[in-house]
Parts: sequence; structure tokens; C-alpha cells
Amino acid sequence: MRNRFVFTSSALLLALHAFGCGASPEGDTTTPTGEVSTPAPSPAPGVPATPTPAPEPEGTPEPVPSETEAPQDPSAPTPTAPPEDTPAPAPSGVDGFGVTMMYPSLPGGESWALAEDANADKRFDPQGTITRNADGSWKMKSTKVRMSAFPSSGYDAKQIPTYDRDVLASRGYMQAANDWKNIEMTGFVKVNAVNNSQDNFAWYARGGKHNDNNSGCEGSSYKGGLHYDGRVRWEKETWHVSYDQAPYKPAASALKGRWVGFKAVMHNVPGANGGEAVKLELYLNDNADKVSWTKVYDMTDDGKWGGDAQHCGGSVGAMPITWGGPIATFRWDNATDVDFKWLSVREIQP
Repeated sequence: MRNRFVFTSSALLLALHAFGCGASPEGDTTTPTGEVSTPAPSPAPGVPATPTPAPEPEGTPEPVPSETEAPQDPSAPTPTAPPEDTPAPAPSGVDGFGVTMMYPSLPGGESWALAEDANADKRFDPQGTITRNADGSWKMKSTKVRMSAFPSSGYDAKQIPTYDRDVLASRGYMQAANDWKNIEMTGFVKVNAVNNSQDNFAWYARGGKHNDNNSGCEGSSYKGGLHYDGRVRWEKETWHVSYDQAPYKPAASALKGRWVGFKAVMHNVPGANGGEAVKLELYLNDNADKVSWTKVYDMTDDGKWGGDAQHCGGSVGAMPITWGGPIATFRWDNATDVDFKWLSVREIQP
């Protein structure tokens, strides 16, 4: 639309004078918001809003990620465990694949790594057909992937005497004392074909099988998510299915067609009033060189996030998941062709 203005000569002079006295443009002062431990590409712009949780499966339908989400009900509880900006730990050597470790392994602690013959590994259950690629990596073609890694004692639901949250928190484990608890999970993945770019990879632990048995109480976990569009976040599943979700953060450009490394770290730390809290960290190796890791998420669940542990006997609804569990899972959905390699789970010494 074109506007037409008529000025008198005196008005024109006043306007020119005002223009000449105006402030000159200044330089851009915007700074990145990601927490960086080693060099990596700048985060992708824009952080989508926190989604409203929806039911999830492995027995029941799961929350479906979205880029534009409905406004949250003002009366509904929201997560109160905000991300924290803390320095990433200094690299602690490399694992058996030559991948930089964020934390050292606990001497004598539990560890698992993808075997040369992954199909013959009794501590690994891909729950689907995996095939070897020419470059030594592995391929999974499924729209619902749940690849499980077990500690040396394995998994046996009959060895879990109770799912009472207060009992689990008191003794520190669900099935056995060597359950996966303070761990660093690592995996390198390449998305070749995807049905929904909003969906995600999720590395998770601190529970057992996620189904509707035992009122869903075996299905506790912290899930570190890396979405195919480059977003990241943590989710807390107090039981299956009951989710609380932290806000999204940008971490990378879209993942399709390239290798990336992804780490989820969870470990207990001292909490308020002498209790325990859980430190949750995510790291990305955007160029898949095994070395250049960036911390892309950092938060602590100190007992103010969520609110329905009473469903499984907890005396405090928002209690953190401080116990270990017998299954660590590498999960993704809605990607029809994914290559993976260098998977590992290590008990760490924070």
C-alpha cells in the first residue's frame, strides 16, 4: 500500500532535522544459549513450546511430538525442574570404540557395549531384525524400536519383589544392586528415512519393561530425547504411562542423512534436606568424530517435577526416580530406516 504525504517546507525541514538526530543502528548483541563443553555447530534457532503430555505405549499409546502444540491448561501442573547452566565435565578418556567419555567408568562397575556379533549378545535384545552394513554399522528397519541392554545379572521380572516407590528409593534398585542407575548411555545413529520428522530417539533407564502389567509400575524411566529435527529434552515417566516433560531446547540441524553421536547421562546427587536428587545431562557429537561433544541439556530433578508416584505406593508424588532398573533402552519411532553403531551403557563415577 502506498501512502502519500504533503509537507510544507518548514515541516519538511523539521522532519529532516529529526531524522538526522535519530540513533544510528547498533551491532547485534545476541549470544548463543546452549551450554558448550567442546566446539560444535551453533544451536538451531527457535524453541518450540512444551507439549501437553498425551498417553504413550509399549502397551499404551505414547506422547506424539509436535512442533506446534495446543496451549496448556492453566490449571494443570507443570514441570518445576528447570534447566541449569553448569560446566560440562572434562573428558575422561575414551571407551572401547574410541569415543570420548564425559565421565569415567566406575571401577568394577557395570558396563555393556554393542558386540561384534550383536545378534549373538545375550545381554542385548534388539526386539527386531538388525542387519550388518558394509561399513560395520548396523541397520534397523522398523517404525517402533526398543533395543534393550541388560546388566550382567540380566533381566527377570520374577526377581522384582516390589514396585513400591518408597521401598525402591530406600534400597536404591528395582531388581538387583547392579541395576543400571548412575550411567552414561552413548549411541551413534543415522536417519535414512523417516515418517515423522517431529519424532525422536530416546535413551532411557531406571526401570524395567514398559507395559501395563503391575499397574505400569515397572515402567519408570528418565528419557533423554533427540528429535529428528534437532530438538532435545528430558522426559520423566513416573510409571507407564505417566509423563512429565521438560521444555525443548534447540541442539542441531535436522538429522536425516548424517551420522550424529548422542549421550544421555543420569546420576544421583545430594538433594535438599538430606535427600537425593537426579542430575540429567544430554550431549551431542554433531559431526560424529567421537571427540567434539557439546552439552545440550542440563537439569536436576530435585523432587518438584511431576506428581503422581502415589500410583505405585510413593508417599511423595513428585519424588525423583533415584533407583536403578534392569533395562537400559535405545528407542526410536516413526523412522523406517536407521543405521546405528558404537552403542554403550556404562556405570559412571560422577
